[in-house]
Amino acid sequence: MRERSESSLLVTPQLESPRSWTHDMSYMQIMEFEMDPADAVAFIEEYRKSAGGQSFARRAIVCADRDRPGTVVQIMFFDSATDAEANNNLEITQAAAAEFSARVGEVRFQNLDLVADIAV
Repeated sequence: MRERSESSLLVTPQLESPRSWTHDMSYMQIMEFEMDPADAVAFIEEYRKSAGGQSFARRAIVCADRDRPGTVVQIMFFDSATDAEANNNLEITQAAAAEFSARVGEVRFQNLDLVADIAV
């Protein structure tokens, strides 16, 4: 068992109203869809290359659902919801979204504000 240190705790301070501090938070968009995981990785890599640094997305994690083969969960990280919206409005993102929709059909989205990031 690993010893826990005080420095491993990275908690966003609790404030009266989370709405008052959303501008300082990270924003994530979780996408769930049916696709071969290797194809999902290739697609996000192609988007990254095509965007040529224009994207507001900071990071992407692609996961394969162990309980539902063929289901992919992709987590996109942005500095803020405003950046995610700006990214969505980019021509390259619109083109990639149209191609992606044509390939996978239904995509389920969750839009999340980071409340705490705790190393345990």
